[in-house]
Amino acid sequence: MKAGELRGTGLVRRLVEPDRSVSESFAWLGGLLIVPTAIRASVDTGALGLPFITYWPSLLICSLALEARYAVVFAVVAAITAQRLFGGGAWFEAVTAGRVVFFVLFALSGGLIIATGATLRGAMRAVSSINAQQEHYNRELRHRVRNMLTLIQALASRGPRAASPMDFYKEFSQRIDGLAAASDLLQIGAEAEGRLPELVRSTTAPFDSNGRIRLTGEPCRLPTGSCIPLIMALHELCTNAVKHGALSNDGGHVEVNWFIGAEGQTLYLLWTERGGPRVLPPAREGLGTRLLMPQPGIEGLELNFDPDGVWCEMRINGAQAITG
Repeated sequence: MKAGELRGTGLVRRLVEPDRSVSESFAWLGGLLIVPTAIRASVDTGALGLPFITYWPSLLICSLALEARYAVVFAVVAAITAQRLFGGGAWFEAVTAGRVVFFVLFALSGGLIIATGATLRGAMRAVSSINAQQEHYNRELRHRVRNMLTLIQALASRGPRAASPMDFYKEFSQRIDGLAAASDLLQIGAEAEGRLPELVRSTTAPFDSNGRIRLTGEPCRLPTGSCIPLIMALHELCTNAVKHGALSNDGGHVEVNWFIGAEGQTLYLLWTERGGPRVLPPAREGLGTRLLMPQPGIEGLELNFDPDGVWCEMRINGAQAITG
């Protein structure tokens, strides 16, 4: 794409994408009304006829930059202003067939411009949202690939402890297969309903070869939008525990507890590491740390680097206990 096309696309995006407040919208209306009025007044004050001709570009810009209701307001106000200043009085001062036809054509033309602008605005905002989401997923994918390689290296260097190369190969392959299965949950979670403890068990299983991740909690159902964030958060906690925390030595363990709050719709999940090396806070905040923050799907998250062991508490709204 050429530089001029990029600049043009960027200009349209800056026009379409922002969510403008009521005061900002009325400020835009005022500017879009003043500019064509001033241009027409400086050119011929309406002597050439077609009083609305300088307002059509402003109407299109208005329909792109603002919500459709503001574009309708602009069309009405601009029509009255143009007709009074440059059109020789009110439209229906004298009702004639020609004036009625002209008014209908004007209304249809204005409505078509507003509808086209609103449709284009909605489409561009949807594309922008998809692009932003795709970029977010790409960043997370790169991060997860690096994590995966580091984790494979850690699994290979710290075990399995096997009597022969063939035993090592079999056990190590099982761990890699389990890690791949957990990664598949990221795709499944977007389409399937998340259930605990199945979701937590499947996510943590590749990291739990010795039964050192202990799960306690009542069966419950998660909202679909919480599955991927929870899987990613648990995967990040597991990865960090294997690399630096309670799963990096032979004596540590992790406790994962959850319960539904008294109101019956909020899940509280607590990750607690015990018996690992002394914990030091990270020197810098990377993407992994940003995954362990409140986000859509995980309404509350608190991560604490307690010297005796990392703990993380999450709160997810919209969960339901499974009874029977």
